[in-house]
Amino acid sequence: MKLEIEITEEEIRTTLESAVRSAVVFELSRWQLDDYIKNSVKAQRQTIVDAMIRDELNNSQVLRDKITAELERKIRAQLTAVMKSAAAQ
Repeated sequence: MKLEIEITEEEIRTTLESAVRSAVVFELSRWQLDDYIKNSVKAQRQTIVDAMIRDELNNSQVLRDKITAELERKIRAQLTAVMKSAAAQ
């Protein structure tokens, strides 16, 4: 009795890829990767939020200055228009 089996390179490659994926998933689940990621985010969250707050506070004076300048420009333009209208009458 003779038994011959033909396995292509593609079948071998597919089987190996599947085995590697399964091994990686297994190892990652043993490492409790989700907990590690959550803990890493928690550790960095306060630092990131503090930095964002500091940036906003630092920029608030710049924004106030820009708003003030724009309001002054608009008020001057309106005042000029009123003065021209009064002078024309």
